[in-house]
Amino acid sequence: MQQISGYIRMMDHTGINPVEYKFCYVTYSDEASGKKKSACPATEHSTMETVQSWIGKKIRIQTNGQIRCTICGKPTSKSFGQGACFSCFSEKAETDLCILRPETCHFHKGTCREPDWGKTNCFKTHTVYFANSSGLKVGITKENPVSNRWVDQGASFGIPVLTVDSRYAAGVIESYLSQFMPDKTSWQKMIQSEPEFIDLLREKNKFLAHLQKQTFYLNTTETKKSELIFQPAPDSTLTEIRYPIQAYPKKIKSLKLSPDSMIFDRLTGIKGQYLLFESGAINIRSQSGLQFSLEVLDE
Repeated sequence: MQQISGYIRMMDHTGINPVEYKFCYVTYSDEASGKKKSACPATEHSTMETVQSWIGKKIRIQTNGQIRCTICGKPTSKSFGQGACFSCFSEKAETDLCILRPETCHFHKGTCREPDWGKTNCFKTHTVYFANSSGLKVGITKENPVSNRWVDQGASFGIPVLTVDSRYAAGVIESYLSQFMPDKTSWQKMIQSEPEFIDLLREKNKFLAHLQKQTFYLNTTETKKSELIFQPAPDSTLTEIRYPIQAYPKKIKSLKLSPDSMIFDRLTGIKGQYLLFESGAINIRSQSGLQFSLEVLDE
């Protein structure tokens, strides 16, 4: 029987044919020493074995309900965003609204929560892409390769559409394209089956031709604007991603961890950041910061 415990982070992954996963979590030195818990650096861990080696086995996951901020490590009674305490959620640039809606970037107003963080993370090449996870969707990423983002979203196919020099610019185009297609994945459809085939290259060429007829502007100061410049992505290769799935869940149900509700079920697959069980699926990344213990039962 394999056992791990700590505080959840996410599932790391490599490859696309098939994707290989490792379960990532952290521990804190003040818990082992018995000291009073406070803001504390985290020690990162990942499983030695791949998560797909657990497929077909019974898994038990439970929590005592304790949460520690994924940014500062401080204990918190409630998490915000993807595991932040209220202070970090309110003060850090990485938890600002513009991360979810990059077209609302306010760096040009001088109101960025952490300008240095913004310069490092937001003012770099971003790709606008099309993916098929539960149907055609548009998204943006600074990931390189772009397929890392597609895997996180559980996409079965993806293609880069264009590149720009900032997250803000990518968000403006994504927001415009969201008039014509979703910018979010339907997790219910994604964990239910493989999506129907969509000719993403055709969609890319169609929308590039449309975008090239449009003019977009970016706010550069409170009173000035500049024209948004984009470059069509030179790579028109359609990427296919294969996930380690023995079977899709019998019930399309979102599973959550709480002190009163553990998961004890057979693992049937992994897709995106979801562990798939016979009785439903759990989004591991959405549980970031939550204390957990996990057992893989040998049968």
